[in-house]
Amino acid sequence: MALLNPTFIFGVVVLLYLSSFILFAVIRIITGVSIQRIGYFSLRRLAYTFKDGFKVEIRGLGLTIHRPTFSQPTWLSIVISELSVTIDVRELEGKRAEESSADETDAQSDDSPSKPLLNLPKLRRNGASSTRSQTWKHLMKLKDRVKRIHRQVKWLRMVDVVATNSTINIVDVGNIQCGSITIAVDTRRKMVDRARFFFQFRTDRQKKQRQAEWIMTLRSVLFTAEGNESLEILDYATLNIHGFLYEALDGLRDASIALKLNRIHIPYDDVHLCVQRFERCRTQRSPSFGLNESPDLFAGKAEREPTDPGLTEEDIMQTVSDSKEFVSSILRGVKEVQFAVSFVGLTKKVDTVKPNAAPVLLNASMKEVGVDLHRLDPKSPAHRMYFPSKDIAHEALAAA
Repeated sequence: MALLNPTFIFGVVVLLYLSSFILFAVIRIITGVSIQRIGYFSLRRLAYTFKDGFKVEIRGLGLTIHRPTFSQPTWLSIVISELSVTIDVRELEGKRAEESSADETDAQSDDSPSKPLLNLPKLRRNGASSTRSQTWKHLMKLKDRVKRIHRQVKWLRMVDVVATNSTINIVDVGNIQCGSITIAVDTRRKMVDRARFFFQFRTDRQKKQRQAEWIMTLRSVLFTAEGNESLEILDYATLNIHGFLYEALDGLRDASIALKLNRIHIPYDDVHLCVQRFERCRTQRSPSFGLNESPDLFAGKAEREPTDPGLTEEDIMQTVSDSKEFVSSILRGVKEVQFAVSFVGLTKKVDTVKPNAAPVLLNASMKEVGVDLHRLDPKSPAHRMYFPSKDIAHEALAAA
């Protein structure tokens, strides 16, 4: 077989490798995702710019096939190496201001003296033209997406996500680095049905239902203010979300959330410095913004500022009521929330007192801080004593 000689096979492999660059170029034109080259079961050097001032870069995106073990019950791992998110606050604020100024210019061009002014007041919930606030829409979209994810639990339980050396960088402010992030879902009945929460009993109906537990771990979080040294603010953290799955309903029901942090160190001076720099970057817009605006447009905007009502009191009340309704809907589905911290430390420099021409370093620490918020059983004596049987009540316990 002349076609199966090593030279022909090598030529086909080289041709396929070169054709991948053409495919990556087409993907970049269509989607905007930049992929430099292909590796061994991975893609190398991915980059995507969502908008001006917000860029995501990934050094490697690969797949790892392994046998399931007791600690890692999945078959496939999605490995993300050196994920970097870069945010430029100046460009984001400048772009937002340009969009708002363009909307105002379009609104001015549409207005004419011949058209009657119909300044009708907005109707609220009891009116026909009432609309939900933007906050409510975003929260409900996020909630629906999370619910839809649980429809594919039978496939998601076979895959876990591992991100190493991730970085969130805010230009001229600072960055946060994370050594390792893992996300997985466990549906093993003997593992997720262990009595870790206040509601240790299980009815026969609940025992027959499918259970799922999301497990997220975080290791070695470093915080770096611009121009300062890196400090470890968190060494280990775990987030467990346990719940029941029903065929007729989407999402987790009777959810129990547990967040446990090991050692937290808060450098107050560095955090305060980053907050000041962030506020300064928000006020200092990008140099490209403002050069295209004419003085007449700027003066017109200044004249309209006093008459612009902005957010009315009714809009604020609508946003608050929608947020309360969203939080109450979450509380109805959450059975228990646990929060525990092994060690919390705070450091701050005191500049007012300087013995030997050096500032005093103030250290404050606390061990074993925990908060438990759990839903009361409607049949329990504590619930019957203070609340009606149809109400949903929660009890909080704090220890330090």
